[in-house]
Amino acid sequence: MEAAENDRELFSRLMEQSERPVYAFVASKVHDRSAASDVAQEAFFLAYRRFGTYDKSRPFLPWMMAIAYNCVVDYWRRSARNGGSLPDERLLLSPAPDGDDEWMQQEVVEAMTRISAEESALLTMFYAEGCSLATIAERLSIQEGAAKVRLFRARTALKRQIEALHDRGVG
Repeated sequence: MEAAENDRELFSRLMEQSERPVYAFVASKVHDRSAASDVAQEAFFLAYRRFGTYDKSRPFLPWMMAIAYNCVVDYWRRSARNGGSLPDERLLLSPAPDGDDEWMQQEVVEAMTRISAEESALLTMFYAEGCSLATIAERLSIQEGAAKVRLFRARTALKRQIEALHDRGVG
């Protein structure tokens, strides 16, 4: 019983540390505050239920972000099934969007669903949240140089997915 209590305490501490970045990530994808709050809450609930599968030797935030990302994707799918459209992506917002800008935003949303959760989280932290490489490194418990390399790889993966969408004529 003591191990379960320790796990609850550990989860509580980890959740407190990751609550803000997870909510910011979800809010950057789900632009309705109420829905973003619901999606973030769902992510933490699922993380709590699956905490027994979490490898405590690894950083918590990437694991949590993967769960949050999957909850966002589920939200998009439910929204699309109910006649809604995918939310626009803040990565490419401009002050006065025109038709091309809107098309590019949808293209980025589609491409973001095709890269890994870690890559999506990195891009979101850097571009949508405005985090520095040092902050990203700290959140992920890695060196700043490793964060820079991972961000480069995430950009490359996103670019490949956008190019693949163009090749298939999607978007």
